[in-house]
Amino acid sequence: MFVDEATITVKAGDGGHGVISFEHQLGQRHGGPDGGNGGGGGDVYLRADKSVNTLLRFDKKNTFQADSGKKGGTQDKTGKSAEDLYIDVPVGTIVFDGETDEKLADLHDKGQEILIARGGSGGRGNKAFSSSRNTAPRIREWGENGEERYLRLELRMLADVGIVGFPNVGKSSLISKISAQKPKIGNYHFTTMDPHPGVVAVDEWNEFVAVDIPGIIEGAHKGKGLGDQFLKHLTRTRVLIHMVDISGVEGRDPLEDWKVFRNELREYDGSLEGTPEVVAGNKIDLIDPEEVEKQKKRFGEEGLELYPISAATGEGVDKLVKETYELLQQEDERVEEEREKEARGDHKVYRFEGESGFRVLQKEDKYVVEGREIEKLAQKLDFSTEDAPDYFHRRLEKQGVISKLKEKGARDGSIIEIGGMEFELVL
Repeated sequence: MFVDEATITVKAGDGGHGVISFEHQLGQRHGGPDGGNGGGGGDVYLRADKSVNTLLRFDKKNTFQADSGKKGGTQDKTGKSAEDLYIDVPVGTIVFDGETDEKLADLHDKGQEILIARGGSGGRGNKAFSSSRNTAPRIREWGENGEERYLRLELRMLADVGIVGFPNVGKSSLISKISAQKPKIGNYHFTTMDPHPGVVAVDEWNEFVAVDIPGIIEGAHKGKGLGDQFLKHLTRTRVLIHMVDISGVEGRDPLEDWKVFRNELREYDGSLEGTPEVVAGNKIDLIDPEEVEKQKKRFGEEGLELYPISAATGEGVDKLVKETYELLQQEDERVEEEREKEARGDHKVYRFEGESGFRVLQKEDKYVVEGREIEKLAQKLDFSTEDAPDYFHRRLEKQGVISKLKEKGARDGSIIEIGGMEFELVL
C-alpha cells in the first residue's frame, strides 16, 4: 500500500539531574563539593532513506521517544548522555509542524538529516557552582526537558517526468513499456491507487526517472475522486508527459480532455500551469493514419505538437522518450540561468536577538520576565536546595533583570513570573 501522509509525535530525551555531593576525607565531616553534572538527553532526527518508499510504517507506530541522560555521580562524574534517535522517512518527505502547519523541512536528498527535537541539557551538580565566595555550595539543577513535537509528514514523489492524463488513456502501459516498472494494467474506467515510478533509459549513457501519476478526473483540485492526493506529486516533477486518447473508442474528445486537465493543474497550483509538457496521443494502433493526422492538425491549431504513439505496440515511443529528455535538458539550462541571476542579486541579512535577551511585562498584579536563558535557569534550578534562591537572585542582578523590574515599578514583595514559576521579589 502506498501511503503519502502521516502524523507522528516525537519526544527528545530529558537531561539527567545534577547531584549534590561532598568528598569524604579522613577527619573531616565534609570535604569539597564533588557532585557531577547530568548527561544530555538524546536528540531526535528525521533522515531521508532511499530504501523507504512509503509512510506506511507510521500507521502502526506514530510515537517516538529518545532516551534520557543519566544523572550525575559523586567524584565529579558526569552522567552518560543518551544516544540520538534517527527516524527514517522516504526521500521526498516534507515535514510540517502539526499544530501551526509551518513547513519545517524538505528532505529531498538521500541521507539528508534534520534535527527535529533537541534533547534536554543535563543539570549541573554542586561542583559546578563552587567558587571562592561559596566553597561548599548546596545547589544543583534538574535536567532540562527534551523538546516534544507533533509533526505532519507529506511524501511528494521525486521524479524528473510525471506521466499524467485522465483514467484509461494508457499511462500504466507507457511506464511499463519505457521502464522496468510493471504496474497492473487493464481497461479500467477508474483510477489506479498508486503512483508507479520507473527509470527510463534514453540511450547507453542517459536516463531519467518517470512516474505514472494515477488518473485525475475533472474537479480533482476540489477533492473530487482522489482529488489532490496525487496532484501534489506533480509539484516535484520538472516535465510532464500529458497523455490523451486519440482513438475516440470511448467517445471522448482528446483536445477537450487536454484543456480540462490543464485547468485542473492551474486551479490546484498556479505554478503547475507553467510546467513544460510533451503531449502524447495514445492508441494510434486502433485508428487509421488519416485520423492521426486530423488530430495532429487540431492540436497544432492550439499551438501544441502532438506526438502519436501506441503504448501497446511501442510505435512512436522512442521518439517520445527522446523529445522528453531534450525538454528536460532545456529545463535544466533554464533553472541554472535563474540560479546564476539570483546569485548576482542583492542578499538581505537578518539579525536576531540573542538568547541572553529578555523583556519585562506587567500583567495584572504581577510582572512577567520573558527570555530563553533566564526562563531556562528558573526551570532547571532545584529551589528546594539551600543556596538556590541566593544564586538565582544574583544571576538576575548580573543580567540586569532586577534593575529592569524596578524600572517597571516592581517593589519588595512584588510577584514575579519567570518560566511559568512565580517568585516574590526581595530587594
